[in-house]
Amino acid sequence: MENTPPKNKWLGRLAMLLAALALALFTGKLFLAQADGPVSIFRGGPFETGEQTAFAEMKWQVLDTLHELEMEIVDAETSLTLWFSVHDGVPYVACDLDCFDGKLDRWPQMIERDGRVVVRIDGKRVDGQLVHVAHGTKEYSAVREGRNLKYSGEGGGRAASETAAHSAVVGVGETLTGRAGRAEPGDRLYRMDRR
Repeated sequence: MENTPPKNKWLGRLAMLLAALALALFTGKLFLAQADGPVSIFRGGPFETGEQTAFAEMKWQVLDTLHELEMEIVDAETSLTLWFSVHDGVPYVACDLDCFDGKLDRWPQMIERDGRVVVRIDGKRVDGQLVHVAHGTKEYSAVREGRNLKYSGEGGGRAASETAAHSAVVGVGETLTGRAGRAEPGDRLYRMDRR
C-alpha cells in the first residue's frame, strides 16, 4: 500500500488536469486555424468554400433579412461571424465593444492595419474593403438607427435574446474598461466597399 501524502496526490491530479487542459486548448486552436471559416462563435481560418461572386452582383438589400455573415480578414488569415446590416444597398459591420484604447485586442485593430476582407454569406464569397465610418457623421447616425431597428428584438425569439445579452456584455465591458465615462464611444462601424 502506498503512503503518498494526500497533498501530493492532489497536486499530481491538478498538474495532470492542467496539462490536459493546455493540450485541449492547443489542439482546439490548431483545429480552428485550419477550419474553413469560423466555427460557431470561435474564429476560424481563411475561407475555402463558397461561390466567388462579384460585389455588384450581391443582392445586399435581400440579404439584410439574415442576421449574420462570415468575414475573413485577409491579412490576419482569420475569420469570424458578425452581425451586419444594410443601408442604401451597402453592407455594414460593427464592433460594439471597446475596440480601441481598451484592454481587449479586437478584430477592428486588424482592420486598421489592412482593411481587405472576404465576406461569405448565403453560399457566396465576395471580396471587399472595410472603411471606418466616423462617429457623429450623418452616415454613422443613419446606419446605427437602421442597425438598432434590425436588432431591436421587437419580434421576439433569437434576435431579442441575443440583443439583450449583447447589450449587457457591452455595458459591462464599457464599465470595466472605463469607456462608459468617456465622451467618444468605443465602438467602430465599418462600411464594406468593393475591392
